[in-house]
Amino acid sequence: MANRHRTRLVFLALLVLAPGAGRAQASRPQGPLLYLIAPGPSTQREAGRLFRLCRWTDTTVARDADAVVAVVRSSSGNPLAWSYDSLKWLRDAASGQADESGAQFHVYVYVFTPEGPEHLQGVSHRSFDVNAGGVLTLLGQPAPGTSSWCGWGCACF
Repeated sequence: MANRHRTRLVFLALLVLAPGAGRAQASRPQGPLLYLIAPGPSTQREAGRLFRLCRWTDTTVARDADAVVAVVRSSSGNPLAWSYDSLKWLRDAASGQADESGAQFHVYVYVFTPEGPEHLQGVSHRSFDVNAGGVLTLLGQPAPGTSSWCGWGCACF
């Protein structure tokens, strides 16, 4: 059982952290099944963009998911913790970050661990700046349209 979780953790870490090799192909199969937590309108829009870009599939049943993705908007550098003892605590923490004027989007990826039926461990945290025009950019990367840049390890645009 522990090997299954370790294999899933390594797979998801590689999927999320590996640099993209080029534009996503139209025939590319759907990616992992993910449970989404996005408490505000802007985080829901950003999550929708990421799910389309990365070809991730959303599920409403957290235990069926390969991972849990939490998208929050905040001016804090690290608004969510790296692990949670329950999905409810993660949802509550994300809802507490509902800041529609926050300077950055934060996307966390968590996986369920064998430490308990609901225990979640973080495997990735990425931040994007939100500029005045509403275009999202990776920290330290040029804005889309000014040059090619890769985001999330699932595509380049």
